[in-house]
Amino acid sequence: MKRFLLSVFTIAAVAGLAFGATSAFFSDTETSTGNTFAAGELDLHIDNTSYLNGALNPGTTWEPSDLTNQLFFNFLDVKPGDEGEDTVSIHVADNDAWACVDIDITENDDVSCTEPELADDGTCAEGDGVPDGDLTDGDLAGDLEFLFWTDDGDNVFEDDETPLTQGLASSVLNDVTWTLADADENNVGGIDGDPLDGDTTYHIGKAWCFGDLTLDATASGQGVNPTVDPGVECNGTLVDDASQSDKLMGDISFYAEQWRNNPNFQCGQD
Repeated sequence: MKRFLLSVFTIAAVAGLAFGATSAFFSDTETSTGNTFAAGELDLHIDNTSYLNGALNPGTTWEPSDLTNQLFFNFLDVKPGDEGEDTVSIHVADNDAWACVDIDITENDDVSCTEPELADDGTCAEGDGVPDGDLTDGDLAGDLEFLFWTDDGDNVFEDDETPLTQGLASSVLNDVTWTLADADENNVGGIDGDPLDGDTTYHIGKAWCFGDLTLDATASGQGVNPTVDPGVECNGTLVDDASQSDKLMGDISFYAEQWRNNPNFQCGQD
């Protein structure tokens, strides 16, 4: 009897081993965790460094930021012969982009009519469009001359830098769109058709003169401080009294659009 029970136990144990062997397989597991799609960023920041008559002007100077209430021009008592120089820096964070600038004069008005002004401007009408209702009857836009160029960031127009446009405010600031970089042009130092690099800072210089502005470029690489020589000259001796008390106002808008998958973008397109 003992021998029989032992045989049964032995058989059961062998059977158990056989079952375990049939349920074991070679195996391997590979796991990829955290698969993600995240939208990229395109963030345009602008800064400005501004000089008025050779001195830094804090009121129109700021660090890279989104544009809110900053003003490139905020000069409320200009006189013939006054001049300014600014360098705008353009930063496109994280991704390459096309970029453009829209500029428009919103007001060029005879605010009041002083006696000297009336002597040179017989059509002067007082007061922000009242009584004539015309905000475009001023003369200041015809007396302020501008120069814009591709700058290296030192606030000085140098002999190896390219002028982008020069002329009176009435033409170069009046309902215009400028290309920084689009599918046809690159005016910030790159190759035509190339976008702004997301890792690069670009600079546009701008100078203005209440009078006649002439180019007097400094030698490249001299490191001349704009308080000494901005590379332009301003002569206000030919300005008459027609623009006394006049006011010139305008809007400047920078905008950027993604470059990747957008190869045919052009500034000014609808």
